[in-house]
Parts: sequence; C-alpha cells; structure tokens
Amino acid sequence: MPESPVTPGETYVVAIEELGSEGDGVGYVDDFAVLVDEATLGETVEIEITDVDSNFARGDVVDSEFGL
Repeated sequence: MPESPVTPGETYVVAIEELGSEGDGVGYVDDFAVLVDEATLGETVEIEITDVDSNFARGDVVDSEFGL
C-alpha cells in the first residue's frame, strides 16, 4: 500500500472542490482526499491534518482567510 502524502499535525492550504456524503468539504493534497468539517464548496482554507486513513485523511480548519 502506498504511503499517505500527509501526516497528523501537518498544515496545508487546500481548495474545497467537493462535498462529502456527510456534508463535509473535500480538498486534495497530492491527489489524496482530505475531509474537512465546516468547510464549504469553493472555499480555500488552511487545515491541520488530524487523522489519516488508508485512502483519505481528516483535517480541521485553522484559517479560512485565503483568497487563492
């Protein structure tokens, strides 16, 4: 199994490109899905990775003041 490109505690700026099945935002780091609670479609946010699974990660919004 390939190694995840993210680890817990790291921060990234991601664009929320989709909405997940539970309404959470979905952004990508190196084509690896990151589910972000309280992020909306089209928003660009700074996130901190909180949990990593084999095919996706979860992150929390650290800052939402990005206009990328």
